[in-house]
Amino acid sequence: MDFVLELLKITIPAGIVFATVYFMLKQYFEAEHKRKTIELRQKAVQNASPMKMQAYERLILFLERISPDNLAMRTQKKGLNAVAHQREMLRIIREEYDHNITQQLYVSPSAWKLVKQAKEEAVRLINIAASKQDKEATSLDLTKTILGIIAQLDVFPTEIAKDGIKKEFRSMF
Repeated sequence: MDFVLELLKITIPAGIVFATVYFMLKQYFEAEHKRKTIELRQKAVQNASPMKMQAYERLILFLERISPDNLAMRTQKKGLNAVAHQREMLRIIREEYDHNITQQLYVSPSAWKLVKQAKEEAVRLINIAASKQDKEATSLDLTKTILGIIAQLDVFPTEIAKDGIKKEFRSMF
């Protein structure tokens, strides 16, 4: 009986010390894990911020480049007929879009939707202007028609998309 009592005198305090150390270490490691997780998230945000900023810049540039009035003036060449000019503008829009498609990772779905709509409207406007040309029309004729259609619009979708992207950018930074 004395032996059991002596054993209990040793094991009970040892058990209490073990339990105390166990729970203290558990809390310490949980707190360390949370701290590391927060630290990693902060680093990820710091690394993503320049990429997000660049994405907004690239999308504004994309919208400027595919705006039909800018595109028509930039791609117009002497001796080029309207059909070839239309194809060239559509090719450029497609390439620009393909080049910038990954930017959707860094902007909101609503901002990307504006970009997509602007691209589709630019293509549609170019096709409408081209359909109004006769077989002998030049690239200058197509450019004039595009500028005439744009002049009739209050605001073209590329401008709406640029405004939406700028607004979202300002709200984030």
